[in-house]
This record gives sequence, C-alpha cells and structure tokens, in this order.
Amino acid sequence: MKTILAVLLLSSFAAHAAELTCRRSPALTGPCRTVKGSLGLTQGLGVTLVGEDGSRNLIKAPPGSNADIAPPVMQNWLYWQSRTGSMRTRINGTYEFCPLPTQVNAAGITGFGCIDKGSRISQDKSAN
Repeated sequence: MKTILAVLLLSSFAAHAAELTCRRSPALTGPCRTVKGSLGLTQGLGVTLVGEDGSRNLIKAPPGSNADIAPPVMQNWLYWQSRTGSMRTRINGTYEFCPLPTQVNAAGITGFGCIDKGSRISQDKSAN
C-alpha cells in the first residue's frame, strides 16, 4: 500500500509540474464550474465525480496533459485512503470541474472533465 501511495504522490507532483494545466487546456468545451460532490474510483470506469444533484462525470486529463486532478485534491484523497486502508474511499468536497469533450462509454456517463482545484474535502463515510 505504501508503494502505491508513493507512486501516486509522485505522479501527482508530476501533474503539478506539467505546463498544460486542467484549467488552461485548449480542449475544454466550456467554462469551469463549481461542483459539490464525491470523488473516487468507480470499478471498471476510473475516477468519477458524483455531484450532489446526481450528475456523474468521468475525470481524465486533457489531451497533451497529465493534469486530471489538482495535486492538493489528490493528496487529500491519498490521505483518506491511507486512513481507511481502502482504494474505494471517496472524498466529499467542492471541486472546480472543467468540462472536456464527451466520449462513448459502457456506463452511459456523458460528462468528462478534469478537476482544477478542490476545497472543504472530507471522507465520504458512506462509501466504506
């Protein structure tokens, strides 16, 4: 588990150092917006952001970038994963979500985007 956390931390710092950030990507399909919700891994899909309104978005890096999730958000997520000992841990928060072009997927999720920043992050206790 510690090895996985170290690799994820290093990759999050690499994302921070990338020149092309989520918010600055020319691939964005609209303005970034604030979304309150839960962020975590969804088996078979990847990282998902589930909004309080029930919206579901897949999180991915913009083309030409590895900046899918802002480093401080990733650090909070890793912290809660280490506290729970589970990769299924989701974190609640307020996120700046930046939309990317939609893609077809088996889950029927049409929202894609990256996360530029987050605040008020805490563990989603219902996900354990």
